Amino acid sequence: MRHLILVLLSFPPTVLLAQMEVDQFAEGLAAVRQEQYHHAVSLFTGVIAERPDQARAWYYRGISRDALGDTVGALHDLDRALSLTPKDHNVRLRRAEAHIHAARYDEAAADLRIIIVEEPEHAIGDHARFDLGQVLVAQGDHEGALIVYNDLVERAPNNAKAFCNRGIVQSKLGAHEAAVADLTKALLLDPDLTMAYGSRAIALIALDRRDEACQDLV
Repeated sequence: MRHLILVLLSFPPTVLLAQMEVDQFAEGLAAVRQEQYHHAVSLFTGVIAERPDQARAWYYRGISRDALGDTVGALHDLDRALSLTPKDHNVRLRRAEAHIHAARYDEAAADLRIIIVEEPEHAIGDHARFDLGQVLVAQGDHEGALIVYNDLVERAPNNAKAFCNRGIVQSKLGAHEAAVADLTKALLLDPDLTMAYGSRAIALIALDRRDEACQDLV
């Protein structure tokens, strides 16, 4: 024990604090991966206390709070993370999703449009398009959502959920044949996409194709 104390004293306090912060951050990441969000919040709170300029700690505490349903706390943390790293679109995307969870659709749309403009060809741009379509649906703007999903399926022709969501929007707009085509495409890409079966059944009923609808419902 005496030897251990002497070893610890041989390191400057700043080195020991830095190592403790690294260990606490790594433990926080592990807690997030294991969906132990309360524990993650506690760990990242400790990191932030030592290093309030540690953007990733704010980010991970924010997404942990969002997972716990604490959208106010999540938005506070993600705002702070984004102020420290204003060009980090992963942070902006997660803030947009926290806005969606809080039903703050205008704020979510603003963040998502920034990502699309600044990263039009990147995968995160497609993710933002998908989320923006959902925001527009929530706002009742089905025509706007259709434009977004048209763009998305052209860019990501193997995205089953994009075809599914476009099919749902087509059905909302009364284009039931187009809806069935999109939802069928979605199920070809992902046969386990349960929402697509239910949504296609609704479109088929609207077309008076009830036998086919019953198969989807089964």
